[in-house]
Amino acid sequence: MKNTKEEKQELMFRHTAGQANRFGTYFDSHFTRVIGRGNYGGSAVGECYETASRIVDGDFQSYTNAWEVTAKRVEAIGWDCLKKGHKVSARDAFLRAVTYWGATTMYIDPTDPRHRSSYEKERACFREAAKLFNPPIEVVNIPYENGRTIPGYFIPGGPKGEKRPTVLVLGGGDSALEELYGPSPVGAQRRGYNALMFEVPGQKAMFFDYPDLFFRPDAEVPIRYVVDYVLSRPEVDPKKLALVGASFGGYFAPRAAAFEKRLAAVIALPLFSDLQPMFVELLGLDPTKPYPRDLESRLDMSQSFVKALSKGDIRMRSGYANKTIAEWLDRMREFSLVGLEKNITCPLLILAGESEFDPARAEKEKVQWKKVMNHPKSQARIVTAAEGGEGHSMVNNLLLKNQIEFDWLDDVLGWKS
Repeated sequence: MKNTKEEKQELMFRHTAGQANRFGTYFDSHFTRVIGRGNYGGSAVGECYETASRIVDGDFQSYTNAWEVTAKRVEAIGWDCLKKGHKVSARDAFLRAVTYWGATTMYIDPTDPRHRSSYEKERACFREAAKLFNPPIEVVNIPYENGRTIPGYFIPGGPKGEKRPTVLVLGGGDSALEELYGPSPVGAQRRGYNALMFEVPGQKAMFFDYPDLFFRPDAEVPIRYVVDYVLSRPEVDPKKLALVGASFGGYFAPRAAAFEKRLAAVIALPLFSDLQPMFVELLGLDPTKPYPRDLESRLDMSQSFVKALSKGDIRMRSGYANKTIAEWLDRMREFSLVGLEKNITCPLLILAGESEFDPARAEKEKVQWKKVMNHPKSQARIVTAAEGGEGHSMVNNLLLKNQIEFDWLDDVLGWKS
C-alpha cells in the first residue's frame, strides 16, 4: 500500500526523530528519551508512565502540563529530603526533576514565559544535585568572546591531581546543558575519564543567558575556547582529549575537528554533514530543487516536524525568529562540512541508529561519512533495531551507546577502563 505524501513526510520525521514505526507517535520518541535517562538516575519508570497516562497524544499543551505536575512533585521530594538531612535521596530526586522540567519545554511555544522559568528550575535542580555528589560536580564558566562565558560542568574521573583522559560532551538543538548529565558524562566517569559538559551559542542554557548569541556554523570558534580552558586544568591529560557531539552536536563536533587539532578523537551521534538538505527533506520537499519562498502557506501544519518548526524555537535560536522558514533554510546552508572533509584528520567514530534517517537519506549520508573518515582508526557503526538501539543518538539504549563509544575511545587513546 502506498503512503500519501503527508504519511511519507511524517514517516521521515519519525525516522529522524529516532522513533520509526516501533515507537509510533512523535511524543513517544521523546518519552523514550526521558525514560532512557533512568539508566543514570535521571528518571523513574513508574513516574514516566504515570505522567504519560495524563498526556493526550498530539496535544502539546497536555504534554507540557503533565510533565510540569511530575516535575513539581519530584522536586518537592528533593527539597523535603534535603531539609531532613537525607542527602542521597535529595540528590536522586533533584536529578529526576531535572529531566522532568526539561521535558516540559519540549513542545512549548518559545514566547511562553514558562519556557524560561522551567529551564531555570531545571538548572536549579541540577545545581542542587551537583553539590551532593562526592566529589561535587563543579560549575564552570569558560571565558568566551566580548566578556561572555560558556556554561559548563566538570565531572572528575578520579582522585584530585591525577591526569586522566577527558571527554568534552556537547548536546543538540533541543537539549539543555543539564540534560547532558548521564549518557556520556556518567559513562565517562564510570571508566575513569573526566567529563566536561558544555554548550555553544544558540543552545538552550547559553541562549537564555545571552539571547543575542545564536547558532553559528563555525562551531570551532566557541569550542576552541572550551579546549583552551580544559587543557588548563591539572587533571586533564592533554594528549587524551575527546569530543562527543549528539544530534545537532553531530555537526558541531566534526566541524570543530576540522580546525581544532588538539582533539585526539571525536564521536558524532550521528554525523550530520549538511544540515540544509536534511531539513528540506523533513519538510517533505525535494532537496535537489529550489524550495518555495512562501512555505508557511504551502506546508501541512498538522505534520509533526512542520508543527514543531512553526513554533519557532530553533529558528529563534538561529537568529531567525522574525524570518520566514525559507529564510531560515537559507541560513542552514552554511551549516555544512562540504569542502572540509580532508581537514578532519583525527580518529572519528560515527554512531547512528538505523532509524536516524529515511533510507534514501541514509545512503547519501554514508557517502559523506566516507569522506571524513581519514584516519585508520575511524569507524562508522549503525546500530539496528535488533540490538535495541536504533533511536536518534541511541536514546533507547544508552548503555550500549556507552559500551560502543568508550570501548572505541579506550582503544584509540590507549586507556584501559
